[in-house]
This record gives sequence, C-alpha cells and structure tokens, in this order.
Amino acid sequence: MPRPSSILAGMSAPSPHPFPTRIIQAVGTFVLRPLVLFVFRVRVRRSWRRHEGACVYAANHRSFFDPPFVGMWVRDPLSYFARADLWNNVFFRFLLGMMHGIPVNREHPGMSSMKGAVDRLRHGISVLVFPEGTRTRTGRVGTMRDGPALFARRAGVPVIPVYVHRTELCWPRGAILPRLSGGRIEIRFGSPLIAPAHLAPRLQDAWVTRRLSRWMQVQERDLFRG
Repeated sequence: MPRPSSILAGMSAPSPHPFPTRIIQAVGTFVLRPLVLFVFRVRVRRSWRRHEGACVYAANHRSFFDPPFVGMWVRDPLSYFARADLWNNVFFRFLLGMMHGIPVNREHPGMSSMKGAVDRLRHGISVLVFPEGTRTRTGRVGTMRDGPALFARRAGVPVIPVYVHRTELCWPRGAILPRLSGGRIEIRFGSPLIAPAHLAPRLQDAWVTRRLSRWMQVQERDLFRG
C-alpha cells in the first residue's frame, strides 16, 4: 500500500478552481443534484447563510451516500479523505486528484494526512470530515473526535456542523448496491464554530468538539421526534 506521505509528495500545490474540478462541480450542480432531489427527495436546511471561504465541514456518517450528498450542496471546492490504496488504481487516482483527495491509511493514520488537510484549507479548499470515524451501526450519532477542530485551528478556519438524516436507509451498511427508496433525506448545515482565541490550543479543540456534539444531538432529537 502506498504511504499517504509519498502520495502527497507527488502532488502539486492544490488550486481551488482547476478546470477539471469546475467540470465536476458543474455536473454535480446541474445534473446530479436535480436527479438526487427527484429520486431521494432531499431537503436541505441552513441555519446560517452560505460561508464564504474555506472551512471544515464536520458531518455525522450514515452511508456511502454522505460525501456526495453533502458535496452537492457546498458551492466551493471540497476535499475528501480516501483510502491510500485507491491511488493504486489509475481511474481513482485521476478522479481523486480532481476532487482534491487526501490519502489516509485507516489502520495507521499519521501526520501526513493531517498536513494534507491543513494544506488544502490554507489554499482555500474546504475539507469534509466525519468525526465519528466510521459509519454508524445504530443510526444514532456516535462519539465526536477532535479531528475537525484540530484541522480548523491549524488552518485558521471555522468548523461548519452538518447533520445527515436517513441516508442509511437508501444505502444500508453492508449492502452492495443502493436502494431507490427509503424516505425523505434531510441535510442540515449549522452555524460556524470558532473557539475563543484566549483558550489554550487543546481547550479550543475541546470547545469546538463539545459544541459540535451538542448540535448533532439536538438535530437528532428533532428529526427522530418528527
């Protein structure tokens, strides 16, 4: 398996708006988004106006659908984490390159992946992170880790909470193919989280993670009650 550090070393400095990336964004906005709205009845809610500039989108993780479904409603360039071994495949290497992919060794995540995320944020490219670390098995939000807060603090950008609801019914964990039914999907974007500057670095991370977790719990109670 290639090391994330060697993959990142072979990449050129990220540019927020290369031509291939604009093509992918256009396809997602004008082709895939209407299709997803029709087939899966996606509803998107924002408690804040669209954020201008790079940020860390921190979302709960229910399904393989989560990355593209969140990405379709993010206007600016968005970077994703992906398994390092996917770069062995020519097609995925090309696709992940256009999508500002960040290689990560899931068994032994290291500093190179964190540096890759911070580097993209500093170049104006937002990053999508799933702070639970894996897809839920229960349908409920799990423990939030400090990763999003750490990336955001080091790059000097905010964390935007994202709650994804019911995508696991459209592509359940363990299923080979998605289903075309499962009820209405809802995606909620919260307000930017920025820790008070007077706090020590670790306390800033804890401050953001604690508020991220509380926000997720509020959305979960609201949607499951409804």
